[in-house]
Amino acid sequence: MSEPVVSGAELVCATLTRAGVDCVFGLPGTQTTGLYEALRRAPLRSVVATHELSAAMMANGYYRASGRIAALLTIPGPGFTWALTGLAEAALDSAALLHLTMQPARSPGQQFQLQALDQAAIAGPLSKGQYHVDHATGIAPALLAAHAQAGAGEPGPVLVQFASDALREAAPLADVAPPSPPPLDEAALDAVLATLRQAGRCMLLLGQGCAAAAGLATQLAETLSAAVVTTTSGRGVVAEDHPLSLGFAFAGNECGTLNALVEASGAVLAIGCKFSHNGSRGFELRIPPEKLIHVDASAAVLGANYPARHAVCADATIFLAALLQRLETRPGHAGFSHGEIAGWRRRADDERDRRRVEPRIHGVDDGQPQAFFAALRQALPRHGCLLTDSGQHQGLARRHFPVLCPRGLIVPTNLQSMGFGISAAIGACLADPAQPVVALIGDGGLAMSGLELLTAVRERLRLTVIVFVDGAYGLIRMQQLAGSGYAYGTEFDGVDVAALAAAVGATHVRLQGDAQATLAAAIEAPGVTLVEVRVGDSVPMHWLRAKSRLRGSRLRAWWRRRRR
Repeated sequence: MSEPVVSGAELVCATLTRAGVDCVFGLPGTQTTGLYEALRRAPLRSVVATHELSAAMMANGYYRASGRIAALLTIPGPGFTWALTGLAEAALDSAALLHLTMQPARSPGQQFQLQALDQAAIAGPLSKGQYHVDHATGIAPALLAAHAQAGAGEPGPVLVQFASDALREAAPLADVAPPSPPPLDEAALDAVLATLRQAGRCMLLLGQGCAAAAGLATQLAETLSAAVVTTTSGRGVVAEDHPLSLGFAFAGNECGTLNALVEASGAVLAIGCKFSHNGSRGFELRIPPEKLIHVDASAAVLGANYPARHAVCADATIFLAALLQRLETRPGHAGFSHGEIAGWRRRADDERDRRRVEPRIHGVDDGQPQAFFAALRQALPRHGCLLTDSGQHQGLARRHFPVLCPRGLIVPTNLQSMGFGISAAIGACLADPAQPVVALIGDGGLAMSGLELLTAVRERLRLTVIVFVDGAYGLIRMQQLAGSGYAYGTEFDGVDVAALAAAVGATHVRLQGDAQATLAAAIEAPGVTLVEVRVGDSVPMHWLRAKSRLRGSRLRAWWRRRRR
C-alpha cells in the first residue's frame, strides 16, 4: 500500500509530530503563510509571540523545563535576525531547539533582493548544524536529522531552511526511523568503578545534563555517601534539602570552600556539566586531573577546560543506571557522613555571607532578601519552577532560594540575556501546564519584555510574574556605586506595573503584608498575575556609596598634590 501524498508544508507538520515536537513558537509572515495554514490543521500547538526574540526564548524555556524540543518558526530576513540573541542564549544555555525558516531570496541574475541575507553564515556560530531543503522529498530526512542533532551530545539550536518550492511540492508521507543512542563503553565504566572504590570519599558535581536522571543521581549519592554540588543549571537534580546536598550552600560565586572540599575528596565525579565560565565559578574551580571523572553526552566538552583521569562520553541516564547496577552488587563504600556534610554547609554559608551587600525588600520582615525568598519557597510547591531574568534579582534568587526538584530554577547562564524571564516562563508553562511557574524579573526587564504578557494572557496560561521595582538597572547600578559612588545611566522612571497589568488583562497584586500568603494566593490564582515588590537601598548600600565617594575624593586630592 502506497504512502499518502501531502504538501511539503503538511509534511513539515507531520514530521515534527512524528519526532515528538508538539509546540511551535513564532510569528507568521508573507513567506510562511503556507506553513501556518498547515499548522492550523495540524495537532501541533502554535504560539504566536510579540516578536521572534521572545519566541526563541520561549523555545529555550520549554526545553529547559521539560527536556523536550520545540520549534521556532520565523520568516527570513528581519524575523530571522530578531531571533539571533535567542539562538545565542540557547547555544550557551545548552538548550535544544529547531529553528525553521525560509531560504532568502535568490533569483538568478538579480542583486539587492528583498530581505536577502547570508543566513547560514550569520547563524553558523550560533547553531549546532544547518540543513537546507530544496525539495519536498528532503523535508522528513532533514527534520528528523536536525531534531536528533539538536538533542544529541551537548544540546543546542539547529537551523533548517526551506525553499519556498519545497513547501508547495507534494511528497509521500514516509516513515523514517529516528537514530539509536550509541552503546555505553563497558571498559570505561569498569575503570570508573575501580577509581570510585579506591577513592573513598567522593564529590558529585551535577549539571543540567543530569536533569533527566535526577532519581538515579540521588540514588548514586546515597550509595556512595557522596557530597553533592551542582552547577547553576543543575540546581535541584538532588533536592537541596537532602542531607548530602551542598547545592544551595555553594549557590554563590565564591570558590574557596568548594576547592577545599575537592581537596578533601578522593574523586570528583562530574556528570552532565561542561565546565563553562559559570559552571566552574569563573574558572576558579580547581580539580586535579587525577581526581576528575568527567561524564557527558558530548565528546566536545570532555577535556575542553578540565583534563580528567576518565573522560566518558555517555548519556547521564544510561551511565548512572549501568554504574548503579554494578555498585549494588559490590557494596562497601566509604563516604561523607551527614554530620560532615552539615559542617561543610556551615563553612560554605559563612563564606557566601561574607561582605554581602544587598538591597532592601519592602513588605517582608526587616527588609531582608532571605525573608522574601523563604516566603516564596514556602508558597511555591516542591515541583514548582522559578525562572529569572538577568540582573540583581537573579543573584538574590541563586543565593537565597533552595531548589527542591530538577529544573526547578531556570536562569540565563553563559549569555545572560535580559528579556529571558517572561518568555522562558511562558515556554515552561506550555511544557507542563500542571507545574506551577513563577517568573522573577526587574522593572528594567519588564520595560524590555513586558508586552510578552499579552501572549501569556492570550494562551490562557497560569503564570505568576514577580517584578522587583527599584527604578534602576540594579546590578549595574550597584557596580557603579561600588566603583565611584555615583550612578549614571542606570536609573529611570519606573514602569506603572498596575497599569500594565490592566492593559494586558492580567491581575495586579502589591506585596505589602503577609508575603507568604500573598505569593501563595498569586501562584494558585488562575490566569496571569503580576506581583509588584518594591526594592530600595539598604544601609550597607548607603555605606558602600559613601565609602566609594570618600575613596574617590581622597584619590583626587592625592593626584592634585602629585601634580604640584
